[in-house]
Amino acid sequence: MEVLFLGTSAGWPLPRLGCNCNICTSSDSKDKRLRPSILINKSYLIDTPPDIYHQLDIHQVDPIKISRILVTHSHDDHIMGLYDLSHIYERKDKIKLIATMRVLSEMRKKVGVSMQSFDIEEAKPFKKVDLGNNNSCWFIPVKHGNIEAYAIKVKAAKPIVYAPEFRKILPSSKKELGDIELAIIDGSSKTSHGQAKGHETIEEGIRLGKEIRAKKILFTNIGHKTDTHENLLEFVKTEGSDKFGIAFDGLKLKL
Repeated sequence: MEVLFLGTSAGWPLPRLGCNCNICTSSDSKDKRLRPSILINKSYLIDTPPDIYHQLDIHQVDPIKISRILVTHSHDDHIMGLYDLSHIYERKDKIKLIATMRVLSEMRKKVGVSMQSFDIEEAKPFKKVDLGNNNSCWFIPVKHGNIEAYAIKVKAAKPIVYAPEFRKILPSSKKELGDIELAIIDGSSKTSHGQAKGHETIEEGIRLGKEIRAKKILFTNIGHKTDTHENLLEFVKTEGSDKFGIAFDGLKLKL
């Protein structure tokens, strides 16, 4: 099973335009981040940020091989790449676009006619969705402000969970996140300093990571009020353990 991190920033890319902070002036390539998305087994794409054209190009991803798009929620930084993905040459069939009813409704309002280029499938919370090739996924509700949002659990050889944005995971959802190989969770701020509404902090995520039974926990959706990659990595290993880490653009994991 392969997981490729196409982007790991929060709502805007890093470095931010016009900013001279220690993150935005860092020379470390891992501090250059586009908006969050992952690709599983070269086939299952989770979220489609506005940067998706460049992400697929940079990482030499063949868009013809993408069979499914799964969407966590309808904020612009997670869906606006659908416009580019609606126009892929040489495709013989439509990509299947999977999301819950309310998320699909919000997407239709925002991206309109582009939705017609996809084969739409409505998912229901907690219900198994067949991805083909004996692989499956589940949409697990999370609290993310006033918008409907989900952690997506994918089982493709091994189970992983992708939850790039949330403020809280309720007990009914948390019990669905046990015995997983990898959890990828919200890292929009390091501590409560600069914490955005609707998001957990990395500090809180470390406590959550100790609760759920995951062999490895990586933070994504890295925000502007965090720290450099190197400092964040030291922080999560010191405050947590060696099972915690910080994702970066281009990271490829074999599970």
